[in-house]
Amino acid sequence: MRTFLILASLSIFGWMVSSAAARTPPVPAAPQSGAQSQQASKSVEGTVSAIGNKGLSFDLEVNNGGNKEVLSFVVDKDTRVEGQVKVGTPVTVEYVAMADQNVARNIKTQG
Repeated sequence: MRTFLILASLSIFGWMVSSAAARTPPVPAAPQSGAQSQQASKSVEGTVSAIGNKGLSFDLEVNNGGNKEVLSFVVDKDTRVEGQVKVGTPVTVEYVAMADQNVARNIKTQG
């Protein structure tokens, strides 16, 4: 009889815990597709110094306080390009930093 009462108590306790868990609202997952649009965009001007990966990436030589440095960018399906871009073209790039790469959002030729 004592074993029966213990098992019954454990069953009722298990049912109460599972009922409470079922009523708890799920934690929403972090948005992935909209995360890009929430990133703060930056802008930089420079000259295209290289184009790679069949046009899906490029390097931009920029003047940073008198020092020249090269920034690398990737292009995706949402990137807008205004003008014809090739090595040597001066451009303005609006981009977002995502993970370990700069994703170009707008590329506009200057001039």
